[in-house]
Amino acid sequence: MPLLWTVRRLHLGFSAFTLSLVFPSALACAQAIATGSASEVVGGRSASATTNDAGPSGIIPFAQGFNASLGASSQYDSGNGWSSILTPGLAFRFNRLLSVNASVPIYASVNVESNTGTKAKPVYTSTTQHGVPGDTSLAAHLDAHPVLLDYNATFSIGLPSGSTAYGLGAGKTTYDFNNHFEKSFGIFSPDMEFGIGTSNNLIQPRVHKSYTSVGALAHFQAGTSIDLPLNLSLEADLYEELPFNPSTIYAAARSGKKKATAATTGNAEDNGFNTSLDIPLGGRITFSGFYNRSIRNDDDITGFSLTFLLKPPPKPADTVH
Repeated sequence: MPLLWTVRRLHLGFSAFTLSLVFPSALACAQAIATGSASEVVGGRSASATTNDAGPSGIIPFAQGFNASLGASSQYDSGNGWSSILTPGLAFRFNRLLSVNASVPIYASVNVESNTGTKAKPVYTSTTQHGVPGDTSLAAHLDAHPVLLDYNATFSIGLPSGSTAYGLGAGKTTYDFNNHFEKSFGIFSPDMEFGIGTSNNLIQPRVHKSYTSVGALAHFQAGTSIDLPLNLSLEADLYEELPFNPSTIYAAARSGKKKATAATTGNAEDNGFNTSLDIPLGGRITFSGFYNRSIRNDDDITGFSLTFLLKPPPKPADTVH
């Protein structure tokens, strides 16, 4: 146990040290870019759009101004069956450096276990709920493009609009701070992420887990995106979510987990890999397929989605890096 706590403290210390190095350089780069011409006020093609795997490119606009999006996804969870989710979103880019966005998942259908007994003697019955929201997400992004690599910092806040009884919310305001680094080599763009937060809901927005963990945790990700013909984009990443303290788990289906409990240290740990493929069907519509394998929880989630944009993203040749 002392060794485990030492490792976790080293992770936290390393993250804090790296942030202290990154922010001064990112801000210096921001001042340099801000002096550029207005015609160059365009964000990076991938950094803001795919940080934390938020969805296909274009949800956050590349050019200065406003954009709206609507995601419609269906996914199959090996531990919880099928669910359908609508995710409306709003985003605004102030300039090449700064952008913000907000979104809220609305579950058109989701399988849950409702307590039909009493609090003292609960009896859980499987039911399907319709039209229930998850936690609302508000995020701010800082893009920087130094000579060696692209960098994006994202600070997200989760508002408790989701139900803890159904495992769709944290029951309190949560946050996440994420660092994203990437470098393009032809069609390959290797990337690395690390961050600190208080809920798993803010880490992988594209994949909707059947539970919500609440408690301080660090998360790490490494992988690459691949530019394919016809503007297709493939992403593959390994990830790790490592809790610092005992966490609370709110679960939509028990699947070996208790409904809501102050659990032991390490219960919120998760690791595995994510893959996604984005296929543009026009300037405003993208079809996506995705797959998540949780090695820690022995769980598989696969699904597909359609994302509709109010304003189409610029062509790759028009994007300024």
